[in-house]
Amino acid sequence: MTGEFDEWEKDGVGHLKVWPLLGFTTALFGEEAVGLRLEIGSAPPKPGEQVPALQLVLRPEQVQQLAEALEEARERLGTLGRLDRQV
Repeated sequence: MTGEFDEWEKDGVGHLKVWPLLGFTTALFGEEAVGLRLEIGSAPPKPGEQVPALQLVLRPEQVQQLAEALEEARERLGTLGRLDRQV
């Protein structure tokens, strides 16, 4: 993989290190920012275990950019699904 993934963390054989999303929550901090908590892991935690998570704060323009990027990904997935069904 080259180009846009050059800065991504990779494992010993060059595969991108990514984690499944277990869940997410958001928090609105007035009109200035949105909190986003992404819960990650390879399996749901056992009762009493802490959930690994990344907590971010986003400015309004970042919320818009993220929403647009996710919408683009959703549209691309939909296109891929339609192509698979045509074969």
